[in-house]
Amino acid sequence: MGLSIAATAVVAAAVLLGLQLHALSELRETATATQRAALRSYTKAVLRGLEDFYRHKARAALDVPAAALRSPEALAAHFGAQDGDGVRSFFAVALGRGERALRFFSPGGRPLALPADAPEARAARVASAPWQLVAEDGGRLEAVTSVVSEQFPAHRVIARPVVDAQGRPVGVAGLLVDEAFVRERYLPAAIEAERARLPEPLREGIAATVRTGLDDAGRAPGADEPDAVELPFRFVFSDWALAVQARLVSPEAWARRSLRINLGLSLLMTAALLAAVWLALRSAARATQLSQMKSEFVSHVSHELRTPLASIRVFGEFLRLGRVSEPEKVREYGEYIEAESGRLTQLVNDILDFSKIDSGRRSLRFEDVDLADVVDETLRGLDVRLRQGGFGVEVRVPAEPLPPIWADRAAVVQVLTNLLENALKYSGGAREVIVELAPEAGCVTLCVTDRGPGIHPAEQERIFERFYRAGGGLVHEAKGSGLGLAIVRHLVEAHGGSVGVRSRLGEGSTFRVRWPTHGA
Repeated sequence: MGLSIAATAVVAAAVLLGLQLHALSELRETATATQRAALRSYTKAVLRGLEDFYRHKARAALDVPAAALRSPEALAAHFGAQDGDGVRSFFAVALGRGERALRFFSPGGRPLALPADAPEARAARVASAPWQLVAEDGGRLEAVTSVVSEQFPAHRVIARPVVDAQGRPVGVAGLLVDEAFVRERYLPAAIEAERARLPEPLREGIAATVRTGLDDAGRAPGADEPDAVELPFRFVFSDWALAVQARLVSPEAWARRSLRINLGLSLLMTAALLAAVWLALRSAARATQLSQMKSEFVSHVSHELRTPLASIRVFGEFLRLGRVSEPEKVREYGEYIEAESGRLTQLVNDILDFSKIDSGRRSLRFEDVDLADVVDETLRGLDVRLRQGGFGVEVRVPAEPLPPIWADRAAVVQVLTNLLENALKYSGGAREVIVELAPEAGCVTLCVTDRGPGIHPAEQERIFERFYRAGGGLVHEAKGSGLGLAIVRHLVEAHGGSVGVRSRLGEGSTFRVRWPTHGA
């Protein structure tokens, strides 16, 4: 039964652990997908903000009237009125046959004198070239849009055609992008501004990196983190990419850690469950054993009660019927009746005393007690029993008076009586008992020795348990309730003393009690 309960507990714990592993696996997948989706939305928002920033700037700053192309002052006024954040310089050029006049202006509208072969000038001409061809052919534009030219990565250009009333391109207005502004000011601010929209656990662990030099597959070299989200820039900086990674615990690592925690908790719970099952089985076995011992105790006590009662009844009947007339026989039968009555009294007292001890109702009255006097008193009370059994008791008391012990006199008498009764029951054919008193530091020792069969070492600790009898449990070979030594241990420990046994098989046993003296 115990194995089946333990197996059931293990199976239940295994099923629970399996369900936890399955749930954690699904949670890991969901958490990974959710985190990547959040990082992707975050990255898109940052890049979309940069694209909108330059599209709006180009739409406002490069919407130059056709008439202004012929007036440097009008161009200076127009560009000077624009927001110069993110712009290194503005330029404008008139289209058509012949020499094109290319003019540059600072973000404040101040004219700039650049050599014709300056990198900025070459970048502006390359950006204007498509519309120059349309203008030379007299073509018209269906839509006016801003175009990015990145032929010179160090001089990125956003250009927009200037058209006349018929939609023909007559010039180009443009701006050179300020890369330092984007790197040092715009992107850090945008990354921080969009952080507030992330889920709480990700806000403090975001690491964003701008990667340059995209390969043909549109991926930046070195962008190989498995949990990073990387997207290319759009509109401007098309050869750049923004890589965003959560520097906190990744979903996989979080799932692994959760798995370890749950596994540990499951194992701990399984161990606790098995321990509880073991304790329950142990308690059940102990309760079953105790119940069996109580049943045997009742059976044995019933036998113990019947035996002296039968003797008393027989001897009493002899005396009542007058079958015994000799004074010596009458006295002998009277002694038998007295001895058996004493056995009954001792048995009933053991049961009543143990009941009081078990319920905590046994009270003690402490006083100075002469242990030698207690020995004499107890032996006088057992004189008939000793003579009937043919026992000899040797009392060993030191010549010097013993210090009084601090104890309940009745309890001391009961302890000694129980020890002597135990020695008489188990003396076998030796019929010899030794009672020895000796002083020690702070106490007086009382030893009761018999020459009986002895006690097996495995049973020496258990003989002080209630209902337990050495030699295989409760048996009828030796008379008694099985409570005597349990009462001895309780009373001695209630006085602050100790009791123990020293025994060897075939040589007998010695029970040693240490009684504290007054003030010890």
